[in-house]
Amino acid sequence: MGESRADVFDEKFGEFARWQASPWGRLRYTTAAANLTANLPTGPLEILDVGGGNGLDALELAARGHHVTIADISEQSLTEARTAAAQRGLADRVTTRRAYLDTLDQVFGRGRFDVLLCHNVIQYLPDPVGVLPTLVAPLRVSGVLSVIAPNADADPLLTAVRGLDLDGALRMLDAPTRYSVAYETTTRACYPDHVKADLAAAGFKVIAHRGIRSVCDYIVDDERKADPEFYRKLERLELALAARAPYVHTARFFHLIAERSDTGAGA
Repeated sequence: MGESRADVFDEKFGEFARWQASPWGRLRYTTAAANLTANLPTGPLEILDVGGGNGLDALELAARGHHVTIADISEQSLTEARTAAAQRGLADRVTTRRAYLDTLDQVFGRGRFDVLLCHNVIQYLPDPVGVLPTLVAPLRVSGVLSVIAPNADADPLLTAVRGLDLDGALRMLDAPTRYSVAYETTTRACYPDHVKADLAAAGFKVIAHRGIRSVCDYIVDDERKADPEFYRKLERLELALAARAPYVHTARFFHLIAERSDTGAGA
């Protein structure tokens, strides 16, 4: 990822921050934290958050006693992460480093971290299989990899239910790409079964498949989600559904948590 991609993320930072503060943005982080915490080894842990941006995932983990290093290409996002960490009294548990995905092994070395987060990153990679060995190089053997991406299997259903666009929903079945309105770019469609296969080929064993926002995005009344009491009930429901089939398969995001074996790529 070059400077042009960093410029796009910087330009859209304000919009992204507003999304994070929205009910659906808050649900994304709350559910991800619950999914991950339930599958982490005992700590304190050394965690690398790849593409961690302004640190919302990282700060939650730091508050639980772990040390988190945020790697991102956007200096603006990293500055915001440092500010937020200081405001929460977590500056000693959060480190930031500007780094590109194809240089992670050079920047951090190999086998240094217990946990590696890769949240909302792989959809921007044209060849995730080719990048995977470098991306996971800083993760130690038996370390935990957390991958979150938009669930392409949910898109046809969401397009039909929310947009009433039946032709569009049909076209999305097995389509290889999606369009990111937020960043005005084409992204790769991420199917959880395909990502599981990629991880297995790289020497990872998936230990948990969770969903994020199993019902929120299917509720058309977005204004209702801002009501505190409705949101409280929605969050409770989302947390209850995150680990349950069949809801994980149609959730807006899939969350895969995997363990690296001693035969992993680049081990």
